[in-house]
Amino acid sequence: MVLAVVACSETGLNRDPGADGFVPILEIEPMIVEFGAAAEGEEIVRTLTATNVGDETLRIDGQSLEGPAAFRMLGELPDTLVPGESVTVDAAFSPVSQMSAADFVVTSDAPATPEVRVSLRGAGLYPALRIVPWPIDLGSVAPGCETDEPVELVNAGTAPLSITSAVIVGEGFAWAPEVTLPVTVAPGEGVGGVVSFTDESSGSKAATLYVASDDPAGVTVAPASVTVETAPDEANDHLVQGGGPWERVDVLVYVDQSGSMVDDQARLASNFATFVYNLEGALADWQAIVVTQDDGCGNQGIISPYDADANALFAAAVRGGGGVHTEAGLTLTERALQESTGGCNAGFLRDESKVLALEVSDEPEQSRQGWETKTPAIVALAPTISIAAIVGPTPKGCSTADAGYGYVEAATMTGGDHFSICEADWTDYFVSTVDLLEPPSDRLELSWPPVPESLAVSLDGDKWEKWRWDPETNAVIFDEIPSAGQRVEADYDVDHSVCL
Repeated sequence: MVLAVVACSETGLNRDPGADGFVPILEIEPMIVEFGAAAEGEEIVRTLTATNVGDETLRIDGQSLEGPAAFRMLGELPDTLVPGESVTVDAAFSPVSQMSAADFVVTSDAPATPEVRVSLRGAGLYPALRIVPWPIDLGSVAPGCETDEPVELVNAGTAPLSITSAVIVGEGFAWAPEVTLPVTVAPGEGVGGVVSFTDESSGSKAATLYVASDDPAGVTVAPASVTVETAPDEANDHLVQGGGPWERVDVLVYVDQSGSMVDDQARLASNFATFVYNLEGALADWQAIVVTQDDGCGNQGIISPYDADANALFAAAVRGGGGVHTEAGLTLTERALQESTGGCNAGFLRDESKVLALEVSDEPEQSRQGWETKTPAIVALAPTISIAAIVGPTPKGCSTADAGYGYVEAATMTGGDHFSICEADWTDYFVSTVDLLEPPSDRLELSWPPVPESLAVSLDGDKWEKWRWDPETNAVIFDEIPSAGQRVEADYDVDHSVCL
């Protein structure tokens, strides 16, 4: 341990003064210690600095390390610190898994902060295979017609990944890789392939793609599905242009706590793993908070990949209880962002990070000032934000939800998307939300073959002419790329005489 004495200075911190007006104040820097990635057997050391920035002697009552054996402290803080005194202590990390986290906990007689927790984070140099998208949804297809879905095998880890084989098991399904296996994939890179399907019989069909690699987790699997059915007479497809690529994403989730939302809360919780898997497949460094209470504080703090029980934390957070503003999601979103600067959500908003706000409710937005006022206030706090709303569809809602007015408009204003809370399967919602992190696309892929002369395309609700239809890929190709956040919709009559 190295001691360093510094001069006492004005800190401007709020104090809870004792009888004589003087108190100790413990400050530790940094509060989040990033060790980076280390090879197995390698040790990385980082230094923490503890300072008594108060004007009374500080007594340290206890210090401990809570977390896996990957971390250890290389010294201890002294029993006391006089005003203005600083000391340093080293922490060491040697990986035992892909991602590890621990807390260095210091208790003292500082009245304002009797317990200080320093977050320690480190990563091991291991490969990590992600199949994107996950799950693999081929949508709908007419009997006897073929449909396919591009799939990428991504190395989301920190060391080269060796992919040895890939096979799909399921009647009517086929897998065609773009490269010959085995292949080695560098961190942050991927290799492509296509899952295809054709069958004469109607109904829901399922398969599983198995990919073998040297990912320590073992064989990676992805469920695949398709529905064989008679094509509809009319169809609508849409996309919202992404504004990426983004390497960091901070996810803020608001979920209505009213009694009618119990099933929806369960659906949200059950889809969190899918959401995270696709975020990691997009190579996004993610973290999340869930906000349901009037103070705007994250119910389980900041949830991140360093939490081994992230799914359980999220499930508990979405049932965190509500308050006066339980049906005013934009009010709670604004408060959560306000608390991200020096408040209870400190550390949530990161530099150069995309912010995604997921709003989930079966009622319209009910902030007192209205979405017209709240949305610009939210954007001022988080300029990169896009709102994705899972709400009742406009204009009429459904039997279980009122139309989500206010949320839909906020999503449109921020270049986000909106989805129907009335559907039982929300899987595609989270895949589409992750697409907001990607660069703008040059096309909109159609679900069914159109009658060419019936095809009508709109941009942000207005008729649009700068496109052409490519029959080979069954996609609307943009002659002029729409900007990030713009919504492209295609309406058309379905041509029953041809396959995709």
